[in-house]
Amino acid sequence: MTVWQQMEEIDNRPAADAPRKPGWIWWEEGKRWDLRRIPYLSRVRNQALEPLLQLDPQRYEKVLWLNDVVFDTQDLVTLLATNKGDYAAACSMDFKNPPFYYDTFALRDDTGYKSTSLYWPWFQSGKARRAVWRSEPVRVKSCWNGIVVFDAEPFYGQQTRTGGKPEPLIFRGIPDSLADMHLEGSECCLIHADNHLSASKGVWLNPNVRVGYSAEAYRAVRNDVFPTAMESMKGTWINRLLHFRMRIQEGLEGSTVRKRIRQWQKKTPAGELRREEPGDFCLINEMQIMYQNG
Repeated sequence: MTVWQQMEEIDNRPAADAPRKPGWIWWEEGKRWDLRRIPYLSRVRNQALEPLLQLDPQRYEKVLWLNDVVFDTQDLVTLLATNKGDYAAACSMDFKNPPFYYDTFALRDDTGYKSTSLYWPWFQSGKARRAVWRSEPVRVKSCWNGIVVFDAEPFYGQQTRTGGKPEPLIFRGIPDSLADMHLEGSECCLIHADNHLSASKGVWLNPNVRVGYSAEAYRAVRNDVFPTAMESMKGTWINRLLHFRMRIQEGLEGSTVRKRIRQWQKKTPAGELRREEPGDFCLINEMQIMYQNG
């Protein structure tokens, strides 16, 4: 899809009084329909996966996703070898303005919390922080962070939650009806919530694989010693100082998210199965729409 096709789709919005189209959300302030960002990106990612199924019966063991990051071959080798290659998914850590990491939208620790700080050692979970201190792979609920490699098996077909015919794992957004509650979740987080291997094999962030969104950022984090002694001391104290504030903030936002999910579930249409969202830990109190190039 070209940028021009993308812009044409964004601008080709339904009339204000037209019936709702899937993937569009009502913007009250602008009195218009806008294209939701996450379902759109999910559709593009699923299009990128189509050749994987078209090559059947030839099958691959891993699926690798790359953001527009700077990396080298050793980074990929190290990432692929995370946990001796036994994982549902393994991610790098990404940096745009070091020492701050970049992708906060998709990263959740093993308890489902957002990170405490953009500084190393990042996490709220004590278990996650200890793994970072030891420079070991960190078990998380979700990550993406520049480069991510998946076990390919679920993309060829996995059992559905309702016990139906096995279907390939795909990217998705939350339902439009849930997005109407002013909630959103990254497709890069929801994919882990939907992946049946996440519980058994785990999702892992490898702190030894660090990539950058520019050559300058990459050089800054590619040093053999990361973080430096000064950065380590600074990051540890920042994490301690922010830890309780983030707990309170997470509690307040989490309460809002859970309340809206319950309201959404109460609106389940008669005769339908009760609404459920397995990726509730991915959700944030936001509305996201497409604007020009994303």
